[in-house]
Amino acid sequence: MLTRHLSAAARPADSSDIDGTWFDLVDGDAAERARAEAASGVRLPGRERLAGIELSNRVGIVDDVLRLGIPYFSPDDAAPPAPVGFVLTPRFLVSLRFAASPAFELAAERVRAAAPGTSTDAFVVLVQSIVADAADRMEAVAAEVGALSTRIFGGERRDTGLLRATLAEIGRVEARLARLRLSTTGLLRILLALREAPPAWVGQPALARLHAAQKDLEVLGEFDSQLTDKLQFLLDAVLGFINIDQNDVIKILTVASVVSIPPVILAGIWGMNFDHMPELHLPHAYPLALAAIVSSMVLPLAWFKRRGWM
Repeated sequence: MLTRHLSAAARPADSSDIDGTWFDLVDGDAAERARAEAASGVRLPGRERLAGIELSNRVGIVDDVLRLGIPYFSPDDAAPPAPVGFVLTPRFLVSLRFAASPAFELAAERVRAAAPGTSTDAFVVLVQSIVADAADRMEAVAAEVGALSTRIFGGERRDTGLLRATLAEIGRVEARLARLRLSTTGLLRILLALREAPPAWVGQPALARLHAAQKDLEVLGEFDSQLTDKLQFLLDAVLGFINIDQNDVIKILTVASVVSIPPVILAGIWGMNFDHMPELHLPHAYPLALAAIVSSMVLPLAWFKRRGWM
């Protein structure tokens, strides 16, 4: 789908020769790509080139045409990462993506309302919208991490089923955070490269706003590191509780095996078929044998309890 966004300051015309026009191509077919190329006057890169992780595929400028790419961009918390590309000229901005994204929808609203005068202004608004969306999503992840911490260390009973569910939840949250990290890291790298060697037609005000967005991304990177460390701590805590539960089971089995040894020995001795066994001829030999067997079980249990092993 090809969408053309005009600023509020642009003239209401059907022609494409308006400075500051933004063409947004979402999973476009060959015909839509051809229309975007004809309107902007530039050749658009394919998905395979945008997905390349080498820096030469992410940033390049030829004949006043700036091509930027993010190989792994997470449009939302559900969709898998896909490449995103930007083609920026002094007059037009073309974005290439392959899934719907709330960040681009927010940018479209801001472009229509903020009246950017140039294509660079539209690109800055788009970058700022992506940063704002990433910040909101990272705040949501932080809230989920806090809820996980409360669930793990709260007062509720930590049974095996709860621990397993929590372990799966930690994996899901970490996957969301990893996809978001790929997006912010990719955007940060193209901003760093753009600020190191900006085209002559990119003004200082736009570079200053991009520098502010870069600082925001660096802060998000630090916040991401904190959340990653917190998730690792929660993962270690859950595995520790599971290990404690397993140790409790082993301890119970060990106590049961130790307690069962004396009665088995006594029953084995008195169950032997010898002709001369003095105990067999004692008065009340049977109840005495039962009492001895029970005592051989109770005494070890009492000893374990006194030592605090149970």
